[in-house]
Amino acid sequence: MKLVLDDSRRLTGKGLDWDYEGAILDAFVEGIDKQLVVDTWCIHIQQLLADVGWSQEKYHWRIFEDGVSLLLSAPLDALYAATEINELAWALTCQQLDPFAEKMDDLSVQQKQQEIQQQIQAESNPALLNLIQQAKLHQVDWLLDDDEFSLGLGATCQSWPLTNLPALETIDWKKYASIPVALVTGTNGKSTTVRLASAMINCSGIRCGVTSTDFVKVGNELIDEGDYSGPMGARLLLRHPKTQVALLEVARGGLLRRGLVIPEVEVALITNIAEDHFGQYGINNLDTLTQAKCIVAKAIHPQGIKKGQLILNADDAQLVKAASKMQHMPQNISWFSLHENSPVLKQYAGSDGQCFVRNENIIYRESGARKNTENAQSKLQQADEQQETLVLPFSQIPMTCNGAALHNVQNALAAVSLARRLGIDWNSIRHGLQSFQSNLNDNPGRGNFFKYNNAQVIMDFAHNAHGMKAMALMAKNIPAKRKMILISSAGDRSDLEIKNMTAAALEMQPDLLVIAEIKDYLRGRELNEVPQLISSKAIALGMKPEQIIQTESSLEGAEKILAQIQPNELALLMALTQREEIAQLINKNYIE
Repeated sequence: MKLVLDDSRRLTGKGLDWDYEGAILDAFVEGIDKQLVVDTWCIHIQQLLADVGWSQEKYHWRIFEDGVSLLLSAPLDALYAATEINELAWALTCQQLDPFAEKMDDLSVQQKQQEIQQQIQAESNPALLNLIQQAKLHQVDWLLDDDEFSLGLGATCQSWPLTNLPALETIDWKKYASIPVALVTGTNGKSTTVRLASAMINCSGIRCGVTSTDFVKVGNELIDEGDYSGPMGARLLLRHPKTQVALLEVARGGLLRRGLVIPEVEVALITNIAEDHFGQYGINNLDTLTQAKCIVAKAIHPQGIKKGQLILNADDAQLVKAASKMQHMPQNISWFSLHENSPVLKQYAGSDGQCFVRNENIIYRESGARKNTENAQSKLQQADEQQETLVLPFSQIPMTCNGAALHNVQNALAAVSLARRLGIDWNSIRHGLQSFQSNLNDNPGRGNFFKYNNAQVIMDFAHNAHGMKAMALMAKNIPAKRKMILISSAGDRSDLEIKNMTAAALEMQPDLLVIAEIKDYLRGRELNEVPQLISSKAIALGMKPEQIIQTESSLEGAEKILAQIQPNELALLMALTQREEIAQLINKNYIE
């Protein structure tokens, strides 16, 4: 029997399993009926909630392949106490079902309950709850973290310490304004889409703020570097006084850990769904991962204050299925596709906002009510109040490599859809597309092109089969005398994921495969275990041992490739780490 607590945390917004603030506990369960475990937990959680005076609170659960998620709702000013209640209910469940579990006598249980009561009292902040209630009534955006509460977004945002909140009668609710906010998630393409859309918005003269896995920026000002794709990064950007529009890259982890950081936004966009990060937070298959990504759709309320719009990839089967199956998905969805004759575009022909490809041109179709008249020459046709605009041909969009980089064509379609839904004019959208480069300044770590010894070198961050395949197919379509690739993988990926990623990389048909060990990313595996998995898969797919080199780091792998690259050859450096050092190496030894 296995009953192991994996993670216990607060939920501060709408999440995967429900829309309440509270606490969630994930546990691994093996060798016992999971429903019996849930039923036992329900008995204990009911009693504990009654004991602390929370009988009105709700509880819920989700059973997955190798465990359970257990949830309870709680007052927003008592979420830490809620996690303690959940953990106590779990401990009592284990004690009842597992003869080898650590035992708690009645006195210990009573003492723990007293500690929880004390914690509830210590956390209690009625002034905070009153402020939140009034903010909702006045339709004013608010943000909350462990230390501060704030009203308004951007220039009008005002924050207070939780220990020194303002009296309700002192607040002038009319002084607090909102700003347009977009959430962007998906397995691949999030960062590029956000950065490209930001370039379009900045071209319009509106200062756009961006969060991503690499940094927080407002306009051209770097606020901080690091992974800010979670709630902390969102709050930092939304509270910044210079932010006029906010584009939030939203990672799966942040959504599952805390839920939505803001309850309603103008736009939510999902780029695609592919296998990635299975085995975390009870996400073990593509359907559940899709549900997790689609949490952002819960921030879209077409009839709400912000008249929100959801944008989806019509070429992604998981998203197409989710659009019709998930209850919280809005009816009117904007779609983008590489194919003008996509059956999804035809099925949703009446939807407002479709972006697609026709004869290597990006076309945008919108309702007559939304048509933009500043570029009369770009209008192609108007029928049934649907207006088509020729945005740009691939030849004028550098990041698409004249269409060879299909993944960047998709990212461009997504960014155009996003910018247009935020009301950005066509001149600014076109200028953003034309000026955005696949370099370290505009899109660091994502498909960066370098010229080295009259050869082409491309550096990217792709770390799963879906992203790797996109890069490999692009490289396959670029003519070169010889092709080389550097790949690696973190150790927390399954054997199957690593092998699938390797197979995707080899679609490039490389002449040389360099495999890098990443010692900081072993994550439970032995040294050389991951490189051996990659090497054995490559040999099974037809590569010869003499075509394969193993190195001890990404940097060393890049050095091996750059030392032998010749004019008119191509190198694809899939660097999970040391990207800055590799870029410096290329620039330091730049040879034209």
